[in-house]
Amino acid sequence: MKQRLGIAQALLNDPQVLVLDEPTVGLDPKERVKFRKLLSSLSKEKIILLSTHIVSDVESIADEILILKNGRLRDRGTVNQLVSEISDKVWECEVTECEANKLEETFLVSNRRQVGQHTVMKIVSEQAPILNATLVSPTLEDLYLYYFREEMRDEDTYQI
Repeated sequence: MKQRLGIAQALLNDPQVLVLDEPTVGLDPKERVKFRKLLSSLSKEKIILLSTHIVSDVESIADEILILKNGRLRDRGTVNQLVSEISDKVWECEVTECEANKLEETFLVSNRRQVGQHTVMKIVSEQAPILNATLVSPTLEDLYLYYFREEMRDEDTYQI
């Protein structure tokens, strides 16, 4: 409700540029979809600057993405242009639970799921984490993890 009220208030003066900081935090999935539709509609007539850590919000509505890190512009482009920059850095492998735990200690894991008796892991890394790893299509979330890997390294130990 606060987000809707904030948007309504911001639109009162019909600005050409709308700046939004984390506008979908706290919204349930249904409300987030409605909000993205509203932003998409508004973007036909206005410039919308959206600051968010919820990359799925950006992926579905942004024409161009700017990646800022420590107040500096690190990269810019369309979703496809940006994710293609890490097309050789996102790997998937199927391993045992024990191997998965070891890989998670060493590498930046963007996804982990159980498939039968095995664990399928998606890993962001400069090189293949294990011999049977295969390159997979990166997502915007993988790109985010790649750009902010140093900050994550401070929290956990892994190599990229």
